[in-house]
Amino acid sequence: MHLLYIHQFFAGPDAPGPAQPRNLVRLLAERGHHVDVVACDFNAYNEQDEPEESYTTPAGGVVRVHRLRTPRGLRASLISRLRSYGRFAWAAYRFGRRLPAPDVVMTSIQPLFGGYAALRLARRWGKPFLLEIRDLWPDALIVKKAIAPWQAAPLQAMAKSLYFGADRIVCLTPGLKTEILKKGVSADRVDLFSNGFEASTFQLEPGTRERIRHQYGWDNQFVAVYTGTHTEVTAIDVIVHAAAALRGRRDIRIDLFGSGQSKAGAMALAKNLGLDNVHFHDPVPKSTIPSILSGADAGVMTLFRSPLIHIYFENKFIDYMGGRLPILAAMEGVQAELITRCGAGKVVPAFDHDGLAKTIADAADDPGRCREMGAAGYRFISTRIVQGEILNRYADVLEALGRGEVDQVPTWDPFE
Repeated sequence: MHLLYIHQFFAGPDAPGPAQPRNLVRLLAERGHHVDVVACDFNAYNEQDEPEESYTTPAGGVVRVHRLRTPRGLRASLISRLRSYGRFAWAAYRFGRRLPAPDVVMTSIQPLFGGYAALRLARRWGKPFLLEIRDLWPDALIVKKAIAPWQAAPLQAMAKSLYFGADRIVCLTPGLKTEILKKGVSADRVDLFSNGFEASTFQLEPGTRERIRHQYGWDNQFVAVYTGTHTEVTAIDVIVHAAAALRGRRDIRIDLFGSGQSKAGAMALAKNLGLDNVHFHDPVPKSTIPSILSGADAGVMTLFRSPLIHIYFENKFIDYMGGRLPILAAMEGVQAELITRCGAGKVVPAFDHDGLAKTIADAADDPGRCREMGAAGYRFISTRIVQGEILNRYADVLEALGRGEVDQVPTWDPFE
């Protein structure tokens, strides 16, 4: 099978961003398939250059990642983002037309525009089309009041053409699936293939915890870590305010790893509050995250409040559970419900920094309970959200599309 995969922000090796697309592409190649990935030439999170790639697997499968020059400055303004999205979509369509006709066309949105280019190519060749949904546009823009509903009308029309033009839809989170079904898409066309847990990434050398704690000077303190992007959505200023409430607890510290447009403001807030118990670190390679988590005592999560908050399902949710860390969170939505349901941590409402501070203090005072919550989270993801099973089911759907037999493959949802 030859697959064309248009994904503007396909992350490079060990670069910030979701790992699932790379793992899926590699699995397809290991099954003997040929995959052409068409992506832009920079990373969505830090706008650093991304490399082109080409490799062959022992099974004879081939992966080629083609990088198209695309305007940057995603964080400058909405207009800059739309310019980048539109230019990439046009370039991807023109580039795709020069490739041999594939057996299946696949795309990942957001952005919508690259998805529309993929749909047009699929229709041009008369090939099956799979749509993967990572974010909800333009709904999220309307909720944030970035655009008015009347301005979103063309985007809504484009999104509708994708939802109802796809032969199969893959949602990355339970909340996204809920929203897509609300739009009238038939449930027998929608799979839920979330980010999954890969046990091998958490098999660390003996002594890793001690090495990490020495490296970062964590000594005998209780360490709560945050690993991920620093954005308006992730509301890390709540963590800084929680640190302020904990300034009298010299046995507790909070360390944040990552980058994003709200990081500078959070660092300035910490400085203005005179805090020395919250520490900001540069982003680290994804492969380093399990080691860092092994040295920590708890994982922290925060999200802003939104009518669409239930669509989020973050990598750190799985990482913390994989590292057997209790999750201490100030947020609402599906992730909060799952943490509570499986006993993997403690959750307070979004923006409740005092409540978050109390959960951190309580965790520091009860290490036995911390271990119990960490073990509960690990049990949940190691049985319900296993990456190998998710990716194999995903590949099964793509292969069935290529054979024209997708109706014979029932949809799947690990949370049902």
